[in-house]
Amino acid sequence: MYPLQEIANASSDKDKFLAVYPMLKQEMLSHMADNEMPQEALDWCKTMMDYTVPGGKLNRGVTVLAVHRTLTQANSNRDLTDEEVAKASVLGWAIEFLQAFFLVADDVMDASKTRRGQPCWYQLPHVKNIAINDSFLLESYVFTMLKKHFGKEEFYLQLLELFLQVIQQTEFGQLLDLTSQDEAVVDLDKFTLERYRKIVKYKTAFYTFYLPVAIGMITSGVKGTEEYDLAQEICCQMGEYFQIQDDYLDCFGDPEVIGKVGTDIQDNKCSWLVVQALDRVTKEQRTLLEQNYGQWDDEKVKNVKDVYNELELVKVFEDYEEQSYKNIQEALDKVTLMPRDVFELLLKKIYKRSK
Repeated sequence: MYPLQEIANASSDKDKFLAVYPMLKQEMLSHMADNEMPQEALDWCKTMMDYTVPGGKLNRGVTVLAVHRTLTQANSNRDLTDEEVAKASVLGWAIEFLQAFFLVADDVMDASKTRRGQPCWYQLPHVKNIAINDSFLLESYVFTMLKKHFGKEEFYLQLLELFLQVIQQTEFGQLLDLTSQDEAVVDLDKFTLERYRKIVKYKTAFYTFYLPVAIGMITSGVKGTEEYDLAQEICCQMGEYFQIQDDYLDCFGDPEVIGKVGTDIQDNKCSWLVVQALDRVTKEQRTLLEQNYGQWDDEKVKNVKDVYNELELVKVFEDYEEQSYKNIQEALDKVTLMPRDVFELLLKKIYKRSK
């Protein structure tokens, strides 16, 4: 069933991981055929999956593989077999399909233009609002995969509940994000650090950091709630750091490098930068932000960025980055219940990233 030869021949974790995608795509299409879907529906979904699922950095998916390997080495002092790599990769792809579900829907909600260096899926002339249903399909595929590959495992229910919990938490975060950005009314009073932290924790940290780690823990047989609580605490710290980097790159990053044109200012987002700015502004600068934030006008965007530069927010971010890294390292020093390498590998991927 699994492409074991391709996995054995692949030299990197990313290549091993990628070797599993064609199998899963085919399984989803066969599942649709079994449910009386005609060829045109299969062709649509094949194109849709290829366009929306495998094009990202794949960090979340590959992390599942890395966590599983780290825990297996710690517990059994051995590397993963090719079949274990394949099974861990299926779970990694479940997260990537989940990510695609969130992003396809998110782009419609935010009226975004580009994603991963190409037009958003819904922006394609023949797609438009069909993308909304496509996002639902991507979510449903996650559960088809889990049942097909893990339905008989004793940890199946735990895995299922984890995915359902994280999807709901991410949707809670999305709700807070969307309701803090009314395009008709710019209300800067909504942009507090407390609200920002909640958005980040729920919208990003759970599915980007906690989910890959918790999956690896479940499949490696970790049982204690204490271990999961600790993992969640550290993963949420990393998630906050990751999202703050994202907000910084949206404004100050190179669109060529990050693969999208940042629009947080135009979208009236509760971004870390505007929260930090509001903490530091003079009365005049606040008025400037009120008059210019949340509008699709290049001149007004420039005015907001000018305020950010006057407030030296690049320096504020760099200081935050150092402090945050230190705090996470201190939290890792307390990890005795499981190998800290699990978290180190995540931190290495995101520290001082440029995209």
